[in-house]
Amino acid sequence: MLLRLTFNDFSYFFILISSLLSTACGDDDEIEPSVEGIFLNEIFASGEDWIELYNASETSKDIGGYIISDDGNQYSLPDGITIPAKGFIVLLCNDVGTDLNTNFKLSADGEIVSLENVEGVLIDEVEFPNLDNGQSYARFPDGSDSWEITGVTTQGESNGDDSAPAINSISREPLVPALNEDVVVTAELISTTGVALVKLYHRFDGGSFSEVDMTYQSGTSYTGTIPGIASEGLVEYYVEAIGTSGTSSFKPATAPNNLERYLLNTDPLPQLVINEFMASNTSCCPDTDSGEDEFDDWIEIYNLGTTAVNMAGMYLSDNKDNPFGDQISSDDADATTIPAGGYLVLWVDGSSSQGPLHLDFGLSADGEDVGLFYIDGRTIDTYTFDAQSEDVSWGRTADGGTTWGAMPTPTPGQSNN
Repeated sequence: MLLRLTFNDFSYFFILISSLLSTACGDDDEIEPSVEGIFLNEIFASGEDWIELYNASETSKDIGGYIISDDGNQYSLPDGITIPAKGFIVLLCNDVGTDLNTNFKLSADGEIVSLENVEGVLIDEVEFPNLDNGQSYARFPDGSDSWEITGVTTQGESNGDDSAPAINSISREPLVPALNEDVVVTAELISTTGVALVKLYHRFDGGSFSEVDMTYQSGTSYTGTIPGIASEGLVEYYVEAIGTSGTSSFKPATAPNNLERYLLNTDPLPQLVINEFMASNTSCCPDTDSGEDEFDDWIEIYNLGTTAVNMAGMYLSDNKDNPFGDQISSDDADATTIPAGGYLVLWVDGSSSQGPLHLDFGLSADGEDVGLFYIDGRTIDTYTFDAQSEDVSWGRTADGGTTWGAMPTPTPGQSNN
């Protein structure tokens, strides 16, 4: 049978072939890491941030002039930077902007990191997820298409073939235990794939660690119990997740050098109250500790008792459900002691480096909680407030009383009466 093609048929085939060729060749900004052999290989964004590059080729590569970027920031690598064959190089993301130090930091909440060659061609890109302390986002194996969160970082070294189990978080119930009260610790893992065992280690007052095999519950949760203790003292603990490959990760990431803890304590709570605060200080009540007048949020504590109270080790928080917000410094007992019937003003300005009366959070003028908690987390006093006006404080209408109101003339460190 004779096949007859019309002009329209030829036009159709020409358009089809052109489309296929265009797709095969790709645009300039397509990612073609196989051409360059240079990969973004591991990302750490929950501390001293860094990005690891990997050279998958058989020869060393000059990457001077390559551009590394995160959302909205770019850094051009200086001349003379090379990566050996099958080797690694680590870029520190620290805002320095020289040599192997980028001019930006990374977000632990996750973002996009890109790598371009000297011609500006995009050769690799990855969007990494939220990373907790001690976790990195890495290719397994090096240079592959498989990215995973891992609980063990391998800065400047091969990632190996398998990731270590990553622990997303650990929590305890109750948050503030009493004497003789069992404490259930829950570990949430990123994934249960490749997990052989999860262990809980705990000790009392610096003694030897006891270990408990944690029990799988559901999803990615494992639980273990710390038995109740009849004596006052400090309980410390951490969790280890062990992979089927034999690799382990910990929570806290640097355990056992750094540990979770809670204090068992039966002290009577001091007679302290939150007496007055200001959440929108624009021109009233200057804080001069920085060497110049700053108008920062502040909280006034009043001592209703008949004896002086040193507030060192107690906590202030802007969340009544989080008693361990920010701890008052123990560096200067004279500064943090309130005499009987006296007042102490604490600056909630996010600048604890300015002295023992400065804390690392601020108050929201839109309204939130303010809470005072004892050294073991027990509640001394909390208050929930609504939206605040500029340069107007909010306080008890009589010192230590139960009625609150706006104070157009604030009285930090003085009686509200």
